[in-house]
Amino acid sequence: MAVLMVPSSLRRYTHQQSRIRLSVSSVEEALRRFSEESSELRNHLFSGQALRKFIVVCKNGQDIRLLDGLQTLVNDDDEVQIIASVAGG
Repeated sequence: MAVLMVPSSLRRYTHQQSRIRLSVSSVEEALRRFSEESSELRNHLFSGQALRKFIVVCKNGQDIRLLDGLQTLVNDDDEVQIIASVAGG
């Protein structure tokens, strides 16, 4: 199963777990499965069908925007990391 790395800002949705194991075939499927139980989390990650601009997702350390986006394939030994931008001023 692939591992989804959850940033501390989203761990309230995972009972404080930093890693979740998922049997998925794409990044999109991983994110949708991760957010399926919380509409608040889903709205935080997605705007309609698209990933929000301030959310960066990497597969094995590589930004999925440089791969196939949400359609990036995921194997059982892959790590998918969500990086939520933090704004400040």
